[in-house]
Amino acid sequence: MKSKFSLMCAAMLCSGAALADGSVAFYGVMDVGVSVDQGGVTGTSTRVTSGMATQSRWGFRGSEDLGQGMAAFFVIEGGIHADNGTSTQNNTLFGRTSIVGLRGRLGSVSAGLQDTPLFTTLNVVVDPLRNGVVRSNNLMPPTGFRASNSVLYRSPDMNGFSGDLMYVAGEVAGDSAAGRAFGGSFGYTGGPLSARIAYHRKNNDTSILSGTDPARNLLLGANYDFGILRAYFGYEVNKGRNSAPLNNGAAVFGGLPPIASTDSRDLLLGASVPFGASTVVLTYVRADDRTLHNQDAQQLGAAYMYAFSKRSDVYASYGVIHNHNGAAYTEGNSEEPGTGNRQLAMGLRHRF
Repeated sequence: MKSKFSLMCAAMLCSGAALADGSVAFYGVMDVGVSVDQGGVTGTSTRVTSGMATQSRWGFRGSEDLGQGMAAFFVIEGGIHADNGTSTQNNTLFGRTSIVGLRGRLGSVSAGLQDTPLFTTLNVVVDPLRNGVVRSNNLMPPTGFRASNSVLYRSPDMNGFSGDLMYVAGEVAGDSAAGRAFGGSFGYTGGPLSARIAYHRKNNDTSILSGTDPARNLLLGANYDFGILRAYFGYEVNKGRNSAPLNNGAAVFGGLPPIASTDSRDLLLGASVPFGASTVVLTYVRADDRTLHNQDAQQLGAAYMYAFSKRSDVYASYGVIHNHNGAAYTEGNSEEPGTGNRQLAMGLRHRF
């Protein structure tokens, strides 16, 4: 704990000098509220919870101009359980992002811990709530969220078109394929339309296990601004072991523990409707398990946000999941998987 505090103080002191020329920025989000979960065998659970709409976080990002259109950059970002002050991502200091890279006219290359192209597509293009309250990941959590030991290339914008490629080293001695992953995305953003296709493939082999079926996720998504509302669409194909890990593997509703699918399809439909400082969001997510277990589920969600400013807002949401054939998906949010199939959430979010 002392070492973490010392590192944080040193980083803040160092950033003070750099902030004068604008090369380093300190940023973050604090999001705290109350969630009420119902439907689980343990009964109703009411909690003060951090990061329901947007995971609470803090970080530093900066860059240095190297001349001739080239720049070096870095980002270090850690999640915070704002309700008790501890770190998220298994109590790591910078468990959300930790990268260094170069950018220029031909695009950028970064290395370290960072979001995969598939996860970025899900958050930015497909899910109107960006995996916050009533999150899409309750029913469609693919294996490719965030990747350590990764190298990511992002192309420049080319008349609205862009692409990216990621390689993730498995780092298993004697077997370079074990644990290895790769993926990428390609899409178009221009005017009212944003559309993208993303892919992620991860080898499930380990130092003691070989010949396993790899996890593969293919996601097609789009959103379109009709003026009075923005509509969202996503369709995902998941195949292989660990391609659709459960957001909660416990027998939350009694009976036998659920079984993660190795062959599934996911559908997301959503709409975001602005009314001045207010925004209403409606979402529908369907998980279609195509194995013999046929553990399907549907999620219906609604959220309301009121913005006091560009940086501060309040929100309220309600989500419900209908499970079938022993499925046990739980109604969670950006911070936690939840304890039942229904959740009411209310909170305050401030960005800095």
